[in-house]
Amino acid sequence: MDTNFNKEFWESFISTNKNFTQTCVIKNVISEELIKKLKDAVVDGLINRFKTKDLDGFRLYFPSQGKGKENADFIEELYKNPPFENEEIIDYCNRIFKEKFGLIVNFMERHSDFVGKELRLIAEPLLEIIGIPATGVDVTVFIGNYGWTPLGIHQDHKGENVLHFHLGPGEKTMYIWDQEKYKDLTGTKHNNFDIDPLLEHAEKYDFGAGDLFYMPWNKFHIGKSDDLSVGVTFWFNNPSKVKFFDKVLNTFYTNYIDINKDVIDPQHNYLENNKTFEEFLSILKLDEDLLKGSTESFFKYLYDEYKNSLLSNAGWQAPPQTREKEDQYNVDGYEFLLEKEIRSNEPFKMIYSIDENKDTFYLFVRGSKIEMRYHPELKNIIDHLNTHKNWKVSELLKTLEIDWPIEAGLYFLSMIYDKKGIEIVGETKTVKQTEDILLEER
Repeated sequence: MDTNFNKEFWESFISTNKNFTQTCVIKNVISEELIKKLKDAVVDGLINRFKTKDLDGFRLYFPSQGKGKENADFIEELYKNPPFENEEIIDYCNRIFKEKFGLIVNFMERHSDFVGKELRLIAEPLLEIIGIPATGVDVTVFIGNYGWTPLGIHQDHKGENVLHFHLGPGEKTMYIWDQEKYKDLTGTKHNNFDIDPLLEHAEKYDFGAGDLFYMPWNKFHIGKSDDLSVGVTFWFNNPSKVKFFDKVLNTFYTNYIDINKDVIDPQHNYLENNKTFEEFLSILKLDEDLLKGSTESFFKYLYDEYKNSLLSNAGWQAPPQTREKEDQYNVDGYEFLLEKEIRSNEPFKMIYSIDENKDTFYLFVRGSKIEMRYHPELKNIIDHLNTHKNWKVSELLKTLEIDWPIEAGLYFLSMIYDKKGIEIVGETKTVKQTEDILLEER
């Protein structure tokens, strides 16, 4: 972890921005080593995103094609032409783009292990001071030489403060307007491309490679990047009450509704006919006890599920891609784990609960939920892994093996490995990549 970002630095940062209410630039705080690692992480994240065909939160603009107009056609070309392994991000951009462009990539923590682990550790002392935002944190990357930000003058979502790690090489200028001043000037016009008349009323912030820029959510703003640069932005998502309710409720839609698209037939005596109510309940994947409990207990259950998922992922909104999706890992091919040494990574801790009546062990791993038949030793295995020490799999499963076949324990660890809750010590390549190498050698 970069030692510049210790508790004392973040305390000074909070003082400078007056407890997250004032825009500021902290000069020359990102080391050259961290700049390189973050640039490499952006390349790695793009490779993984392109490989898994994840199009969510990926926006591309060419100023020559119109203000604020996204280009979906060229995105397809990008996905067919990912960066080469170890290619520098600026070299990749110069190779691929033949004109001015702007690229906005959301949820980079989902696709880059370095961002997910190391950038989160950099922010750890800060989050220990201020707490985890109610809907977590996430990372968006801005790349380009597009001139004015393709979104025009705009305001970010309510409560979502942003911390910008500027990697360069080009510099960037941000123009800022307070809400009331901008309202007086424009009547609060969003995505405004009539920029020049407003510049004399703006606050101006210049920053270059190695600088840290912070801006609270309530500022109207637009950036200008004439020379090619990369910015990694860390978002603190402090939601409104209604948005938080929506996020928690989305846990229900995502996890507890069976997507059944069977057509319901017309109903006679519709008001008294309960058949449609039975159809309504039939797609719910909920225990009967929960269905028959109080409304408050139902919402508390959803709230706990949301909270456990978020905290198991150290506050990141987006869980990482599974190894199955990223590298065709086979959860059932767990035998190789027996001779391995494994560990979990800071700052992630797995969270578990037990329902002894249902003989079920519930485990939250990097934002995903796993269920397993309960055995008391499962708790000890997770407690050991949560220390972030190295563990030999054979030793870790020794006590469980007394009552259960070794295959059951290996399968349990394989599910965790798939969700990126653990990694194999000393291995940088995935099992699938290793198998491919061996096949090529043969």
